[in-house]
Amino acid sequence: MLAKFGIRNIKRNQRRTVVALGTIGVGVFGLLLIQGFFTGLLYTHSQNSIHSRHGHGQITTKGYWDQPFEKPINHWLTNPSALLKELKADPRVEHVFPRVQFFALLSNGNTHVAGRGQGVLGPEESVFFNQMNFVAGGPIGTRKDGLVLGQGLAKALNAKIGDSLTVLGQTVHGTLNGIDTTVTGIFNVGFKEADDMLFQIQLDQAQLLLESDKIESMVLGLKQENDWQGFSQDFADKYPMLEALSVYQIDFVWAENGRLFLTALMNLFRGIFLGVILLAIYNSASNTILERKRELGMLRANGESKASVIGLLVIEGATIASLGVLLGVVLAFMVNFLIPGGIIMPPTPGTNRALAIPLHFEMSAVVLAMLTGALTAILATLLSALQVLKLPIATALKS
Repeated sequence: MLAKFGIRNIKRNQRRTVVALGTIGVGVFGLLLIQGFFTGLLYTHSQNSIHSRHGHGQITTKGYWDQPFEKPINHWLTNPSALLKELKADPRVEHVFPRVQFFALLSNGNTHVAGRGQGVLGPEESVFFNQMNFVAGGPIGTRKDGLVLGQGLAKALNAKIGDSLTVLGQTVHGTLNGIDTTVTGIFNVGFKEADDMLFQIQLDQAQLLLESDKIESMVLGLKQENDWQGFSQDFADKYPMLEALSVYQIDFVWAENGRLFLTALMNLFRGIFLGVILLAIYNSASNTILERKRELGMLRANGESKASVIGLLVIEGATIASLGVLLGVVLAFMVNFLIPGGIIMPPTPGTNRALAIPLHFEMSAVVLAMLTGALTAILATLLSALQVLKLPIATALKS
């Protein structure tokens, strides 16, 4: 019976119902929007680092990454084929990319520019590293003499797709060596340092240039990013002389510091916005009850108990809160549907490329926003009802 009267009261005063629904709906929508944006920004931030340069992590000899050596090649991986086989057998690992890195001069015959080269498996890497953002041409692919280079490096060499470049480097024996390559792609990964220095050639060509078949590192692509913690722990137990470094350790400045900064910023904005939403919903719900002092006084004068009146108001508040929460969620997903490409944001500090940020709604964020809107409205209704019911019936009837 109380539920029937509660629903009837909601329909009876449409203006009051619409205001309450709008306040709760907009509050839930705003909270979802700000959480979805920052979650999408964090996701895009990390995925750009993972799928443009570093993978989910890489395997090196222990202490190699942050320790300078006179002859780094002496600390590269030995017996890489056996390690490669072991890594591919791990069910958590989807891709393994052997790599070597070296410094060399790129020459077009007239201009010589220093760069940092990487020897990669062209066909395999083009599948996983799909966010290099080629501004001209494309990945090396299967082309044996293929070379891709950063936009800044290409500009310094005045290089275009199809141009021939000579890569001049030092072998492991200290002699000068060179290979001829053809530009197949020019990329812009968004980091000036990489775009001004980085180039890639086929792994076997890099080994030919260095006159060594050693591998510097194994870059990994996991099936699930969340598997890294367990994988790295198991790997450390099995290979104590090797080291598994996550992308957040390798790309500390961009990936790790960026993640910490954006997470702190998200928590700050979420806290401020949450406070504003709570006050708005509480104010709307409590005003709705306080406006009905006379109506509630009449119910009590007709013999209704305080418990019955409170039950009626809580049912009304819970119904409006549920509808308002649903409205907010629908609005958030409609906005996400209308901008499938994401919100275009200017380059962040340290980058030179704009990114499209999708709204990323995690289930925990949706549940939090829904509970926040619903519980706040119900709590405000209950507290306001208790305040009104403290008044003498005569005073309430005079309101």
